Amino acid sequence: MKLKRSDVESMVNGLYRATGAAAFFDAPLLGVAAADDPWFDRFKTVIGSFHWTPSEALALAAPGAEARSVIVWILPVAASVREANRSRNREPAPEWAAMRSFGELCNENIRRQLCRRLETAGWAAAAPHLEQLKRGVKVVELGFASHWSERHAAFVAGLGTFGLSAGLITLRGIAHRVGTVVTDAELEPDVRPYGDDPFAWCTRCGACVRRCPAGAVGLRFEDRDKPKCYTYIAEQISARRAEKYGWLDLAIGCGLCQTAVPCEFKRP
Repeated sequence: MKLKRSDVESMVNGLYRATGAAAFFDAPLLGVAAADDPWFDRFKTVIGSFHWTPSEALALAAPGAEARSVIVWILPVAASVREANRSRNREPAPEWAAMRSFGELCNENIRRQLCRRLETAGWAAAAPHLEQLKRGVKVVELGFASHWSERHAAFVAGLGTFGLSAGLITLRGIAHRVGTVVTDAELEPDVRPYGDDPFAWCTRCGACVRRCPAGAVGLRFEDRDKPKCYTYIAEQISARRAEKYGWLDLAIGCGLCQTAVPCEFKRP
């Protein structure tokens, strides 16, 4: 049986509703990249030799399976959450913090359940982000990178290009979460409307530079200071999450550079 794009769209949209993701996000955008797209090999140079290709990622969950497609979805942050974060200038609004902490748990379940749905239908599947979580990815030791970048996979799938803050600007803007699954099912890949330019949709307006409380974003793409961003979140936000937000042990993002900017909810 051939897997159709409409089947995947139905699965992702159904899981978006079933997991409770609709409480934090608008309906997902879907993209598909070919597993053998040359960009995935290039990431071993652009990101690091430790970055997995789709084949390497699928082999972790399904040894011997041949990776053919990378399914990518964008979950645009809901308007009410974005609006709450616009007025903040030092730390995220509670609504944004909850989206990052609990909304991402919904996204994890979309990844997990999409794999199960595909496997039940007879396809091999792996969620590379979940595979690296199982293995305890050490972001700092990897130079503030990871074994699998879902933003980069979304770029390959034609869903968006990078901004000065290193976020991905999509047709629904830069305020979103991303999810990916690699499978041996063969799907028609999407054409990148921006070609191979990873920064095509960024106007370099500098709004995100002014929004960053850590001073971790600059007017050039190479000015992005990931250690400074990481340190600010760890020391100024995560360290106080119990008193500020009421929960522990879950990641809390800042998101200020993704709100009150021209690319917040649309391509500028």
